[in-house]
Amino acid sequence: MIRFIAIFMLALLCSSQPLKAFEPPQMYPADRFIVTVFTDIWQDAPVAMNLKTIQRGITISSLQDMPVGRTNFSMAAGLEFSSHNIYSDNRYLFNPLTDAYDFYKIATEYDNNKLSLNYLGIPVQFRFRTRNMSKTFRVYAGMKADFLISAHTKYVGKEYPDALNPVEFPLAGRHIKVKEYKLDNISKYRIGLTGMIGYRSINLYLYYPLTGMFTGNSAENMTPVSVGVSFIVF
Repeated sequence: MIRFIAIFMLALLCSSQPLKAFEPPQMYPADRFIVTVFTDIWQDAPVAMNLKTIQRGITISSLQDMPVGRTNFSMAAGLEFSSHNIYSDNRYLFNPLTDAYDFYKIATEYDNNKLSLNYLGIPVQFRFRTRNMSKTFRVYAGMKADFLISAHTKYVGKEYPDALNPVEFPLAGRHIKVKEYKLDNISKYRIGLTGMIGYRSINLYLYYPLTGMFTGNSAENMTPVSVGVSFIVF
């Protein structure tokens, strides 16, 4: 009886070795620092606003990757800085009559005009990637919550007396450069969905907003769909 049990245990041990050999290796954390350059496709902009085709933006992400066992899946979370720029022929100005900031048409020649919005966010991603680390294929989907940390306007061009009610006067040809901070009528928080698909270190990036970026003015329905390229640093 003892000999039978010994033979049975030995056979069971030998049969388990090939099964272990076919187990996939443990996934290692990856894709922890990502730099994304993108352009914004602004939706529902005010009718009188003409936007540049390329609306430059950048996102810098630092994430902790957490593999799920021996599968090809993982989760990731961390911190992210995002910067959006609105290049248009409308200045973002305070109107004392409405007691609000809004976009107003520029009535003279100018060289540069933009509104810059900068956010600090918490991204969460659900990840799938292949195991060949040098030729990794990946599909990532997630969402992020952002907090507005700064906003400013920049205008470079000819001066005119009142941007809300411009009239011709002798000093209208003076060239000026103006930056304004402490803006209002901009939402402090936003939430959106993110997606990334790619091969090796270069990936396509998509951001789709679920909330608006402005409040209490003509641009309160204006939101950016961001499309760009993400580079995996490490």
